[in-house]
Amino acid sequence: MYPILLRCTIKQIKSNFFIILGFYLILVSYICMGETYVCAHRGDVKNAPENTLPAFQSAVKKGVHMIEFDVRMTKDGHLVIIHDEKVDRTTNGKGKVQDLLSEEIYKLDAGKWFSDSFAGTKIPSLYEVIDTIPYGILCNVHVYGDEFVTEVVAKTLKETGQMGRCFIACNNEKQVKVLHEKVPEMKICLLPEGLEKRRDFIERGIRLKVSYVQISFTQGLDNLKEDIELAHQNGIKVNFFSAQDPETIKKLVEAGVDYILTDNVDLCFDVLKEYGTKPLNINNQKKNTETPQVLSMMNYKRF
Repeated sequence: MYPILLRCTIKQIKSNFFIILGFYLILVSYICMGETYVCAHRGDVKNAPENTLPAFQSAVKKGVHMIEFDVRMTKDGHLVIIHDEKVDRTTNGKGKVQDLLSEEIYKLDAGKWFSDSFAGTKIPSLYEVIDTIPYGILCNVHVYGDEFVTEVVAKTLKETGQMGRCFIACNNEKQVKVLHEKVPEMKICLLPEGLEKRRDFIERGIRLKVSYVQISFTQGLDNLKEDIELAHQNGIKVNFFSAQDPETIKKLVEAGVDYILTDNVDLCFDVLKEYGTKPLNINNQKKNTETPQVLSMMNYKRF
């Protein structure tokens, strides 16, 4: 009995250690910096193919504060990083991700469409991505799928010690509900639905008790500061999707946006340095996951 209790205690200590470490590194990284930060949308997509390890590695080297990436589930239950429902646009394959086996997905070339220099680049697994992005950088995990897929992603992140630096971006309230019920400690980012007005959207985020809201350029910039203040007064951080030009970036900073999702990391940093925001400088000598075999071999079934 005592050895079992001891093993459970050690596991809990390890889990809590990684959560505390994530929060600590993020806090230390932001001291004496500006208040608006850079989120690399699908990685450094201006210089590498989206949602691939080269794109994430480049974003890390440039010191981004957050990286957004997209997760889908294959036919046999593997969690892979790709935005589109189909593999057609960003690989040499065809078909829906949910209809393809992981073995088929991992054989695809996800880099040649971008440049011959990236030929042979593969679609990464969720494990490969969280192992590539060091602690201190927030992971904006956009889940495409139903409540089952959302729950699996959340539990996977929890089991691998990622709760301190990852949050899940949800497309709908069904995803939010399952996270609150099944993994209540998971931080949530709410995305707007359709042509939802920004004020109504933020008020909905407050009601749903999320940690982040992602407002969209389609919602305009009028009265943005007032809406952001409302979010901040209720403990919600504001992400903005997305900005690639200096004028818009400056308006977002002045309105108080917390994180700007961008496809042009270099430009965003050039503008934000005028406001005191500096790139992160993180030494990634330590692996980020306790159990690397979990995600690479994980195979979920629907019951």
